[in-house]
Amino acid sequence: MDNYNPEECKVCFNNYDEELRRPRNLPCGHTFCSQCIEDTIQNAQLICPSCRAKHSATDATQFPIVYAIEAFMKKLRSIQVTSVETVSTKCGQDRTRGISKKLRSLVQEHKRSISNLISECEEALSQLSKYQGQVRDWKTQHHQLQDRLHDLLEQNKAAIELLEQEDTSVLTMTTEGEAGKKQLQTMLENLNTVNTAEEVVTTIDEADYYNVEVEDWIQKCQELFPGVNTVYTLVNVQETIKKTLDTITTETGATAASILQGDSVTAIMEKVKKIIGKIPPETLTVDDLRGMSENVKRMVEAGLVFGVKQDQDDLCYSRITLQDGQLYLHVLQHQPPPTHARTIQD
Repeated sequence: MDNYNPEECKVCFNNYDEELRRPRNLPCGHTFCSQCIEDTIQNAQLICPSCRAKHSATDATQFPIVYAIEAFMKKLRSIQVTSVETVSTKCGQDRTRGISKKLRSLVQEHKRSISNLISECEEALSQLSKYQGQVRDWKTQHHQLQDRLHDLLEQNKAAIELLEQEDTSVLTMTTEGEAGKKQLQTMLENLNTVNTAEEVVTTIDEADYYNVEVEDWIQKCQELFPGVNTVYTLVNVQETIKKTLDTITTETGATAASILQGDSVTAIMEKVKKIIGKIPPETLTVDDLRGMSENVKRMVEAGLVFGVKQDQDDLCYSRITLQDGQLYLHVLQHQPPPTHARTIQD
């Protein structure tokens, strides 16, 4: 790290400029000058000189310019380090150097950037914590259903396995996020104690590295969670088990993934609510019967739809059936419907 110079390309060791050797950032996070990137591209492919990651490219201009490095170089050139008086100590002579106003301003900018990123990191960790609580609640519910519905044990086990994988993924991402947050906090503390221009350059370079890592982590959280197929499958299995002991039909794969296509919502729990919203509700409405979707029709034909009427101080129930395309309301009874049935309130 002592020999690391952020103003120079790590391939040709020439300083970046605003013409042929402008700094450009590869998708893997490493930065090189435009000329070296151009020279490295072969057969529409570029292999990163640092990490050997492969990127598709035909021209250096496909990769974004790192304006932060260019701005940093301009500021670095204008920095003037001032000396302060030599202070005598019992152990001898200590010489300290001050930091110019422009350099202090640069420190403040990075402090604000890190603070904002820490806030985003904390929000993502909060969302993960809430989602993990929801995932574990679902795990508990599925274990309870497993005890009651032995003939659907294999399907329920499959849903539990998905939840275990999701729980493990959340725990792994949470651990990474906590580590990233700790690194950012350390960088923030280090920026509060820098005393020399060399310390500023070194600390800012380290801070920029961790900034990129945490930003990538936040983006990865948004892409991975919630696991659409996992949430959709487990809720569907759970609802189907409640409806019938004979049949289970869960929509998976492309159907589940299509729920969030084109969705701009990034909050994890908001996505969970949207996915759950696609599952038929516990209570049906008269409009549901009029529309008679395929799901509602199957429930009516299976005798799992009941009307509920308040009769003085008691509730009365009636089974709704479908015969020859007509709905029929059978004799009211005081016996409640099965727990997996759907009801319509009067």
